[in-house]
Formats: sequence, structure tokens, C-alpha cells
Amino acid sequence: MELLFIVLGIMWYIISAVQMLLAYGTAYRLTKRGGDNGLALFGWFFVIGFASMIPGLGIYLWSKYKHI
Repeated sequence: MELLFIVLGIMWYIISAVQMLLAYGTAYRLTKRGGDNGLALFGWFFVIGFASMIPGLGIYLWSKYKHI
């Protein structure tokens, strides 16, 4: 049972790390679409970075805004 929690924790950590890397590009694209300044970039990065803690949500947002 303990091994299951360890494996799930490692998988969650890896997925969150990948989603954080994808959050950089997503925040940049959303900033270029709207207000093109540092405050907008910080705001979008905060929102997308927070969403990347939920497995799958960061990847979904990245794929949704990939073609902007």
C-alpha cells in the first residue's frame, strides 16, 4: 500500500513538472493575445502555473491555446 502512494506521488510530481514547463509557452501566447506587458505575463503564468498542479489540466490548457 505504501508503495502505491509512493508511485502515485512520483507520477503526480512528473506530470506537474511537465505541465509547468508547458505553462511558460501558454502564458506567453496568452500574453501576446491580450495585454502585451510584464504584468499580464506574470498574471497568466500564475494562473496557468496554479492550474498545472492538477494533473491533466495544464496539458489540456496547453493544447487548447497551442494555436493562438
